[in-house]
Amino acid sequence: MYFLIENNPQSENQHQFRLVKNEQETVLTSELFKSKLDCLTAISAARRAGSDVSNYPLWDLTGNIRFNLFYGDNRLLIGATRYKTVEERDRALQEVAEQIGQAPARDLAPVSALAA
Repeated sequence: MYFLIENNPQSENQHQFRLVKNEQETVLTSELFKSKLDCLTAISAARRAGSDVSNYPLWDLTGNIRFNLFYGDNRLLIGATRYKTVEERDRALQEVAEQIGQAPARDLAPVSALAA
């Protein structure tokens, strides 16, 4: 499990991060940030908040069984995975809560040139 930092050229080159379980499975997705530094600061806050399961609001709607994560100053990571059962979701939540604090960050955003 790791955080993946990306640059979004369609949104004025803002940055976003995702918590991913493997190459194909995104667990949580962030909002857009104006700078990579803001993105890195948010990842630190998510690591701190993520180990406490009370920071995860749960969704139990049919077809929309998932969890989100509240972190930092009322920020929210949106759950990207929809689970088939509440039990499957709860197992995934426990795994995330146990691993998010140690999740490394991988930066795929290009380094922007500094103005002269």
